[in-house]
Amino acid sequence: MDEEIPLLPAVVGLLIAGWLGFELSRERSRLREVFNVFDKEESKIAQVLEGMVASGELKPYSPPS
Repeated sequence: MDEEIPLLPAVVGLLIAGWLGFELSRERSRLREVFNVFDKEESKIAQVLEGMVASGELKPYSPPS
């Protein structure tokens, strides 16, 4: 019962798992940067505009047909 765990494959596996986690995190951050078009200030402006549309002060944009 005194078996040793192969050290090299374990280290390589951990390195691969760490690299994969790092790459997924980096890609997620890049995609958020590209597709997140609203920041906090713009989100507040959008909420106010939606409220104005709901109250009837503004009409929603509809492209000319």
